[in-house]
Amino acid sequence: MSTHTLSAGVPIYHQIAQVLRRRIEAGEWGQGNHLATEQALCREFGVSRTTVRHALSQLKREGLLSSQRGVGTRRVGEPSRSKYVSNLSDPLHASLASDPRVVSMEMAAARGAIAAFLGLNEGEPILRLIRVHYLDGEPLSVVESYLPAIMQGAMDQFPLRSLHDIMWNDFDLKVAKSVHTISVSRAETYVADLLNIGLGDPVMHVQASTYLQDGRPIRWTDNFFREDRYQYTSEFFWEPPQRTDAGPSAT
Repeated sequence: MSTHTLSAGVPIYHQIAQVLRRRIEAGEWGQGNHLATEQALCREFGVSRTTVRHALSQLKREGLLSSQRGVGTRRVGEPSRSKYVSNLSDPLHASLASDPRVVSMEMAAARGAIAAFLGLNEGEPILRLIRVHYLDGEPLSVVESYLPAIMQGAMDQFPLRSLHDIMWNDFDLKVAKSVHTISVSRAETYVADLLNIGLGDPVMHVQASTYLQDGRPIRWTDNFFREDRYQYTSEFFWEPPQRTDAGPSAT
């Protein structure tokens, strides 16, 4: 019987890999020590050997484990530090010096929340731009942006200049702020293909709503990050608390 509660909405092998990854990074399995046998892991998680092997294979691809005939599966050296960190006060990718590559640029029909945010009617034309950011030659994120149709004329500039530069200097669209909403979602087909992950695997979804200096909404962006390669950190500064007199309760 399984000693863990597994979610029905996420691939089971991926959940097992997450548990084992945390154990390795926490040092619960010492360097060079044999790990639990596949049979023991099957009993612990209540799954088949095929599922366990799939989870172990994922950790081997990440460089956390290795296996050798006659020796078994072992932890590899120090825990892998595969996650790249971006601070909340920085743009999502700027501090990482990632390599963005344009995947597609096309005119699309504005729909749903995107149309409402940009103040467009359903079906009005909008520019859809998809980029993939790479680090160390591997995909880190898929960035899907929706922009005003007037920017179609600058499509040939996107591979050469930043989107912020084009908006600011070519179209006098002075971007002032963006609001980020962070959630966990599951990779759709095109996201999974571009990130080289499984369909339905968890991804960190950062939806960015961008506004101009005059308050007008100007860009909607969906960022999908590989959860095994990216960490989003925020920093807060605390002010001294205001002193209050704790008088008798009024009730």
